[in-house]
Parts: sequence; C-alpha cells; structure tokens
Amino acid sequence: MRKVFALAVLVCLLVCSVSEAARFRHFPADGVCVGDYVRFRDRPGLRSRILGRLMKGDQVTVVSQVTVGRELWCEIYDPYEDDGTVWVSGKYIVPLR
Repeated sequence: MRKVFALAVLVCLLVCSVSEAARFRHFPADGVCVGDYVRFRDRPGLRSRILGRLMKGDQVTVVSQVTVGRELWCEIYDPYEDDGTVWVSGKYIVPLR
C-alpha cells in the first residue's frame, strides 16, 4: 500500500512539474524574474558561459523555451543588448500578469 501511495505522489509531482514547465504557450511572452542574482547564459544548460544576472522583479520577454535533461530553460531577449538573446533557468521566470 505504501508503494502505491508513493507512486501516486510521484506521478502527481511529475504531472504538476510538466504543467508548470508548459506555462508559456505563445511567444514572445512577457515574464518576470522571481529570484535574485539569477544568472543568464549564452546557451541553455548549467555548464554554459554566464553573461550576466537578473534581479527579482526584472521584466523580460521570453522568446522560446526548451527542456535540457529535466530542466526548463527560457530564451529571453538580452536585457543589456539591443540584439540577441540569452538563456535563463525556467524556474526563475514566470508569466507577467
């Protein structure tokens, strides 16, 4: 019985994370950073080169999103350059409402 309950909890967590990951359905989309000193990078992935940081409350425009491994990454317009894009972990970017 415990195994069944644990499996049900795991499935629920996976479903919740999938629905959370799919929160941006149309692009471009306005978003806001919910963390302090959030690194943005030249490519999606933790091993990519760090180009700068976002602060809590910074507004961004999400251009696309991709999943690398189990991590959602959002491509945003570079906040410091007029052209180009950078990548931010999707767990720190939420839709602007």
